[in-house]
Amino acid sequence: MFDPDLDVLLLLAMDTAKRAVENVLKDTPVVKEVRLDLDKDIKLEADYKLEKFIIDNIAQQSGYPILSEECGIVNGGGASDVYRWIIDPLDGSLNYYRGIPMSCLSISLWKDMEPILGVVFDPNHGETFTGLVGKGAWLNGIPIKLSDVTEKSKAVLCTGFPVGTDFSKEALIDFVEDIRNFKKIRLFGSAALSLAYVACGRADCYRENGIKIWDVAAGLSLVKAAGGIVRINPLDKNIILNVEASNAKLLR
Repeated sequence: MFDPDLDVLLLLAMDTAKRAVENVLKDTPVVKEVRLDLDKDIKLEADYKLEKFIIDNIAQQSGYPILSEECGIVNGGGASDVYRWIIDPLDGSLNYYRGIPMSCLSISLWKDMEPILGVVFDPNHGETFTGLVGKGAWLNGIPIKLSDVTEKSKAVLCTGFPVGTDFSKEALIDFVEDIRNFKKIRLFGSAALSLAYVACGRADCYRENGIKIWDVAAGLSLVKAAGGIVRINPLDKNIILNVEASNAKLLR
């Protein structure tokens, strides 16, 4: 198998994300209709319409399999495919539904379980985060870098509670014990944006257990492309992960 032209694929991901927003989210009342109201989650028409647009566009221009939140594997044999796109069409669906401006489109390419490139497009603030491992990371075309914070007591940690979180008293006590040494904790409701903020130095570290791979795939690509350290512990068929990402000084 020949290695892909990653610069071309990064441009494809960027263009796809922006055109998906222009073509799908313009019809706000329709795409905000609730299709599924789950216990700890929500699915909107926007999730499915964005996903279809992104998959159709990428499949036309790339022969690699696609793993997406709603459809699973498309055009491939499964998680063992060497190269695969990983997509979250709308990370932060509940935020989008409630008018909280913390949501984004997330598109990435991985080789096995290694991040290769990522795009996180935040239409609320007109910010496009892009990264290509080995070349760098950018915000709206301008190079970005991680923070140089070296101590947890001075660091901002981004985290969250995935859908499958154990909310028992004991589990929450363990969670607090794990994070209490950081200066500040931020829960934005979007793992992709949290990681993008780490990649550009707005935050210093991201940590989350039991998170789905499509929620973090592009963001982890950004952090790694910016020169950070990414630690991935797969839990269930390489779909559910324990993840930690930060600069090389804070996360040794």
